[in-house]
Amino acid sequence: MKKRTKKIALALLIVFIVTCLPLCLTACSIFDKYNSARLNMLAEEFPFVLLGNDVLSWNVFSVDPEKSFGYKQSGEPSWYDYQAATEEDMKDTYEALNMFHSEFKKVKFAKLKGNEVTIYRYLENSLTSYLSYYSSTYALDFTLIGSSYIDSQGGYVASFADSVENFAFRNEQDVKNLLAITRSTRTAFTTYLDYLGDRVDEGYPLFDETIVAMQDYLKSVIEKGGDYYLYALIRNKINSASFLSDTAKKDYISQYSDALTNSFMSGIKILAEGLNEYKGYYTKNGVSYLTACGKAGEAYYEWRFEHQTGMRNVNYDEVYDELLDILIDSYTKMNGILEQVKNLTDPKVKADFEAYLNEEKALLGLTTPEEMLTYLKTAAKSIVPDLKTVPEIDFKYMDETVAEISSSMAYYLKSPIDEKDSTEHITLNPHYLEGQPTTMLTTIAHEGYPGHLYAYVNEKENYSNLLMTSSSTTAFAEGWAKYTEIALLEHIAATSNDKAVKLYAEFYSYYTIVGYAENALYDIEYNYFGYGLDDFIGEDDTPEDIESLKGLLQLLMENPTVFIPYGYGVTVMVDIHNTARTALGNNYSEADFNGVLLSEGMGPTLARAYEITEEYIANKG
Repeated sequence: MKKRTKKIALALLIVFIVTCLPLCLTACSIFDKYNSARLNMLAEEFPFVLLGNDVLSWNVFSVDPEKSFGYKQSGEPSWYDYQAATEEDMKDTYEALNMFHSEFKKVKFAKLKGNEVTIYRYLENSLTSYLSYYSSTYALDFTLIGSSYIDSQGGYVASFADSVENFAFRNEQDVKNLLAITRSTRTAFTTYLDYLGDRVDEGYPLFDETIVAMQDYLKSVIEKGGDYYLYALIRNKINSASFLSDTAKKDYISQYSDALTNSFMSGIKILAEGLNEYKGYYTKNGVSYLTACGKAGEAYYEWRFEHQTGMRNVNYDEVYDELLDILIDSYTKMNGILEQVKNLTDPKVKADFEAYLNEEKALLGLTTPEEMLTYLKTAAKSIVPDLKTVPEIDFKYMDETVAEISSSMAYYLKSPIDEKDSTEHITLNPHYLEGQPTTMLTTIAHEGYPGHLYAYVNEKENYSNLLMTSSSTTAFAEGWAKYTEIALLEHIAATSNDKAVKLYAEFYSYYTIVGYAENALYDIEYNYFGYGLDDFIGEDDTPEDIESLKGLLQLLMENPTVFIPYGYGVTVMVDIHNTARTALGNNYSEADFNGVLLSEGMGPTLARAYEITEEYIANKG
């Protein structure tokens, strides 16, 4: 949705709520019902503020958004283009959100019951976060330095391919919508050059390194031409659409082929060439973009951190110390296990451990994703309560063009909220299918069972709430998923009779914490404390170490706080689980505690996670 249109829609929505809510509630004679009705109406309407008329998001979230949530598409959909924001835009959006918040504050929290309490907390956290964004002195700067229109991994150009993959053809209108979006890409991609121009004008130019890497990505797409995987992907999607006649299928395939060639590919070529104009404005000097942006960059990092965690008034020195403490503790325990292995007298155990360490041998003999998932469904019983219905889970694979530049081994895409007994999909990177069996096992646990997939299906069983799905805090969700990797390894260590397996599973659980806590520390140091490249290079670092470091910093620079949900999230999860175990002793149940922890969905704030833990200890102690 265009920014101006979205702003008007937002204002009209607020007016509707303020004027119509009292009319809807006058028939209620009991104040508790009045209170509940006010909250539920606000909770139903706020996702419209977040999603607007974004057809792509509605298609992913819902099978029938009009029937399920009252959404009606308006106008012809298009791809995300760049439009410069103004001070007036920021002010108007803040005022509209503030009006919404004023209505929200009339809800009496103490009068709420059951799931309403959870919904209240989600709405409160989301409103607080966005009000903070739009009221910031640097709100306009955020629209430039916080955007991902351009980055070295393709930015919103790569996101278009992801959206096509995940867009469901349920009826002919869906086919028409995606066609319109595809046709709009030429214009949309061209506006990204306007974005770069505005960054230059405001003193926030991109480094040449980012621009060159972006051009390399675009070139790799252009070189494939008609062999680019989207052509075949869309043909297959259309041919699988049972609601289309053979004649209609042929016609749509022709129209999509034309749109990809004359809009998508044409837009990429214009963008790739136009990027040349923006080289040379800022030569990379080893600092991050946010450091180069000064106070605006610092403020944006703070907003990102608080938005992802749901925490407020954060002391970043304390966060840093928390991460450093768990890093040192886990690193010490990890090295302690290596010392045990060094002193082993059984050569077979030592050899097996080293084989697991080098991923030359598959943990528990699990070599295929299907075998791993079967094992995980059983192992998960010791970690989480059973779902009411175990979902059907299917594996898909990234296209080679995407896979070869992606750092992701896998990802999970949520099924529509209003789709019952849906098949859930985990998408794997084929580059990682061979040679990393242990990493693949823990990754499927993270994305699937008992990680993201389990948490989301559990939420659907208990809530089926659009607000919670669209406004969850990522640090809880990713922290939970990382914790399940650790819990799985602890389960393997506890149940295996193989000494090498036990030692390796325990070692790898600490290794998992070390890796993500360390990356989160790099994130804070580079993007918030202002460290430069030279600050990270040690005397013993090899040229290969330095190149690897540069790659990590490039990722952190273009995606500030990217590791905070994982590194800080898992730090919190490990902390609350250790706290509950220590406090309850024999009364502690891993599955029971995790069931309570996930009882408020897959994304409450980290502050709420601590509260849930305290309440659990008080009830069980």
